[in-house]
Amino acid sequence: MWYKGKRLLLTTLAAGLLYTTTAFAANVQMDLFYNGAHHAYNAKEIAIVIDGESYTDPNMPAVSIDGRTMLPMRGICEELGCTVTWNEAARQVYAVSDTHTVVFQIDSKTGYKNGEAFTMDVAPMIINDRTMLPVRALATALDIDVTWDDPNRTVYIGEAPSTGGSTDGSTGSNTGTNTGGSTGTNTGTSTATTGKVSSVTVPTSKTATQNFVITTTGTFNRCEEVYVSDNKVVLDFYGATNGLSANITATNSPFVTAIRTAQHTADNGETYTRVVFDLTGKMEYKVTPNAVKNQVTLAFEQVEIKSITSSHSGNTETVTINASGATGATVTTMQDPYRTVIDMPGVKADDIDEIINTDGLEYVSEVRTGWMNGTTFRVVVEANDLTQMIWKEENGKLTVTIQKSTLENLSYDDSTDTLTLKKVKTINTGSIKHKDAYLDGYYELTLPGDYSDVYGYGTLNVNTDQIKSFTISTTGGNTVIRFNQNIISAYTIKDTGSAYEITAKNPQQVYDKVLLLDAGHGGNDPGTSGNGLTEKTMNLTMVLKVKSYVESNSNIKVYLTRDDDSRPANADRAKTANQIADLMVSIHMNAGTASASGTETLYAAHSNDGNGTLTSLQAAQAVQSRLPSALSTTNRGVKSRPDLLILNSTTVPAILIETCFLSNPGDALKISQATYQDAAAKAIGDGIIYAMSNYKLR
Repeated sequence: MWYKGKRLLLTTLAAGLLYTTTAFAANVQMDLFYNGAHHAYNAKEIAIVIDGESYTDPNMPAVSIDGRTMLPMRGICEELGCTVTWNEAARQVYAVSDTHTVVFQIDSKTGYKNGEAFTMDVAPMIINDRTMLPVRALATALDIDVTWDDPNRTVYIGEAPSTGGSTDGSTGSNTGTNTGGSTGTNTGTSTATTGKVSSVTVPTSKTATQNFVITTTGTFNRCEEVYVSDNKVVLDFYGATNGLSANITATNSPFVTAIRTAQHTADNGETYTRVVFDLTGKMEYKVTPNAVKNQVTLAFEQVEIKSITSSHSGNTETVTINASGATGATVTTMQDPYRTVIDMPGVKADDIDEIINTDGLEYVSEVRTGWMNGTTFRVVVEANDLTQMIWKEENGKLTVTIQKSTLENLSYDDSTDTLTLKKVKTINTGSIKHKDAYLDGYYELTLPGDYSDVYGYGTLNVNTDQIKSFTISTTGGNTVIRFNQNIISAYTIKDTGSAYEITAKNPQQVYDKVLLLDAGHGGNDPGTSGNGLTEKTMNLTMVLKVKSYVESNSNIKVYLTRDDDSRPANADRAKTANQIADLMVSIHMNAGTASASGTETLYAAHSNDGNGTLTSLQAAQAVQSRLPSALSTTNRGVKSRPDLLILNSTTVPAILIETCFLSNPGDALKISQATYQDAAAKAIGDGIIYAMSNYKLR
């Protein structure tokens, strides 16, 4: 065991993202950023005791990610009398004592202890800019005695209580997840697998009592409910393997849309099966295990709709659905006519009229009710086109609020995402100025004059797949129409004679070739660094030069994932490519030993390769055949990397260029100079233009 006073070198990254938490007490609620995305965390606290003394890290608590306890290393190591360091270029953690040298590689399950490789079941992670190490790795690799007290959710490092908990140097089962807290019974710390989830019995019909029974062959150790979100019920069966081979979609339920199962392993090797019930919305339910621990009943309560009322006050009208509990409602806003549709599955609504009294309402034209498929109660609130409707549900009340808009002489067709402006006054459409601020989530059209007396002012929420809302305002004598976008869009304007139609379209509907350029890393993720250069900065420099070159030498429409020092999530970068692009090119810099050098282009094969259109491999070859000679660097070739999220989450051709090694003095010197940057940008641009011009794109 390593006690205070012995030397240990470990790492965490410097502080970056701030996190919020209610307290490191009974429940921890905070935002976790890892794997390029934000995750809502809400779980019972994992306490840490070091040599008999309670320890609370001032910057980062212990957390549970997918059933694995991850510990913040800096604070723990300092408590043990250790110092901390980090190899940024290699993204490695070094742990050194008088007798040990241990190397951990971030996101790799392989570590090295005194030169000998060892395998971890969970890789070290960067979470909120802190290096987090799994408990088992801490115990086995660093020869630290670790005891897990499961009922009290406590990790003991060093001195441990004489009773309770496991003493094999590993953590026990853990009841939090990366997206939710846990509740339910927790009656022991046995890691034996004694049962198998063998069946889930569903109701006999959608109109029958909505009870679901999960049965195991043999017994489970315990069943724990994990809160993930309002529209899911998640149950973990510890000590039970998964005997269900397929997800259940025939649920015979109006509000349970699917039942999914998966088998996992906790930190201490304990097997558990997770059963997830996907819901239409928040529901009232009760989870009841039987006494012998081989069956759990999930019973949903039938909610009664007691009344539907309406009221008018000032410029606001409300329609309120009063119920005995959460209704599991799905709420949709639709156009033509403008209406809010509220579907409440499985509720009781025997005493509700088909037409609700709307006397005294000015903006609401009708409130009607009915049954869909005999099991879902629908309420439709229909209002004037130029009103705003918003809704919320809490404490058994679902309220739709309707407010009059100050917009006029216009309409919106949500089926085509077309804003129609009545031609009350002539607009010179050729003089309309366009501003595509897609990275800020909007597109603006500035009309040549003041049209506030014609179209008014204000915001209208339309909530389509492409457009969230649009706003009309007038400043400096010009009326501006701003479209707030859900996805990047291109716009066409048509004069029909009686009106002007402004339509938001997918860029591929407007442009023949669409390229998405991605500057890797950014913001609080600097990437690698070396010889005075930082990767995120060099990536952006190169992307901007490539963009300029491609736009000047082709008819390719170019979009960026970032144009400043920001950090889009990698998943969002890939999602954007899938939504709008014919090709995605992500530019990075490499790192390694000082002698490592050269240029390589990475790709991943896609399932739709071979349909006669451009592939990622062909795009990678087009760039790699040009870039090394332009930079006079070693040609490291084209490499398949299906493990990279940017490459494996895209469905369109995507490549990742490792331009050169910042850790190599020669490579770094070249890429720091404008002449080499321009040559590299031209080579990359020429490769892109060749690939997008010589292969079919769609």
